[in-house]
Amino acid sequence: MNDAMNLSLRRAGAPALALAAVAALAACSGGSELPNGGIAGNQGSDSSFGNTTAEGVYGGTLSGGSFGSFVMAVLENGQFWQFYGRGTSAALDVAGFLQGTGASSAGAFTSADALDFGLIPSVAATVTATYTTTPSITGTIAEGVQSLSFSGGVVSGSSYAYDTPADLTTLANTWNVNSMSGIATSLTFDSAGGITGTDTVGCMLSGTASTRASGKNVFDVRLVMGPAPCPAPNTTLSGIALAMPQAGGSTTLLIGAVDSSRTIGFGGSSVR
Repeated sequence: MNDAMNLSLRRAGAPALALAAVAALAACSGGSELPNGGIAGNQGSDSSFGNTTAEGVYGGTLSGGSFGSFVMAVLENGQFWQFYGRGTSAALDVAGFLQGTGASSAGAFTSADALDFGLIPSVAATVTATYTTTPSITGTIAEGVQSLSFSGGVVSGSSYAYDTPADLTTLANTWNVNSMSGIATSLTFDSAGGITGTDTVGCMLSGTASTRASGKNVFDVRLVMGPAPCPAPNTTLSGIALAMPQAGGSTTLLIGAVDSSRTIGFGGSSVR
């Protein structure tokens, strides 16, 4: 069964038969045979955090599944992106991501609307965590009957600083992205934030990267799928990108984006 999709697009909230009817897409019942198998893996920063919210970027370890590392960005508006995969947080090889909106106050963070885009269809998740300004975060991810735990803090092995303003020139290059589905995607960023790209199936995309009004070290990204053979022609995805310098001189790019209905997700990573 071909479980991969162009540009690592992950479609949520649709039955497998409907997915099978979409050109260039394939689906498996329950997603258990997908290459990554979601955060559970079933077969297949600086210290300047807000005093009252969980805002910031954390890196650390996961337990209870097949993937051992994560990087979690909690934005000033409560939206969060939790990338997970193999390797260290500073050089994360992304296998999937959770995306949702949470509430944080007095050391407690909760989200009841998270979706795990490491599976098709994506899986609803509840995230519960505690955090400190050390910084540190410790929590659980509940997906159905399964529960995973995570714990982290500053992204070890990286000089990434959340409170340092994002600089578009950091992205200016061509990145060979390891996508969630395993399909190679080349993304080129220019110094003004323009994005062009293609995958090995021939799907073209365009878009923009921009700095956030918050002034934090997170990029907003907007990606537009081209015509066929793209699996979702002319679909616009919005999300974030992180550029994390490694101690050895390389930089890790993490990127995740979803469409407005949160039924399609794109994610991956690159090191250069």
